[in-house]
Order: sequence, then C-alpha cells, then structure tokens
Amino acid sequence: MVDAVGEAERQVRENALPKARDSARERVPEKEEAALLGALAGLVESIGELAGAVGGRVTNRGTARTYTGAGRRLRSEAGNLRGDEDETAARSR
Repeated sequence: MVDAVGEAERQVRENALPKARDSARERVPEKEEAALLGALAGLVESIGELAGAVGGRVTNRGTARTYTGAGRRLRSEAGNLRGDEDETAARSR
C-alpha cells in the first residue's frame, strides 16, 4: 500500500506539478477547469477510501481511530471538490 501511494505521489509531483507551475504554459482551457477539479476530487476520494479501509486493519486502536478520522475528513474534502466542480461547470456553460 505504501508503495502504491508513493507512486501516485511521485506521478503527481513529476508530471502534473511541473506543468501547473510552468508559467510559460498556456492557461487551462475553460472547458477543462471542471474536469481538473473532478480529477482532484477523485484522487482525494481514493486516498480517503484507502485511509478508511486501513483503519480497520491496523492493530493499535488509537491509530485505527486516526486512520478512520483521516478517511472521513478526506472523503468530506472530496465532496467539497465535487461541489466546486459542479459550480465551475455551471459557470463555463
């Protein structure tokens, strides 16, 4: 699990972040702005699901609560991003 999450982080850092930070690149097309928020929501949602699932598999009860709470917070934030995606999509119509 650690390797898979580390690989996802590496992919974002090596592929997406440099493109986002490159001021010489063109702006994100308006029709893709909502899609990018949706992709971010999906990523956060997946990590939240992973954290929640791990909570039931760790030995220490305190750690289990930590993972379960983190999963809940991450899934909540993913929901916020989904709302932002909807608002952005409505603005671009």
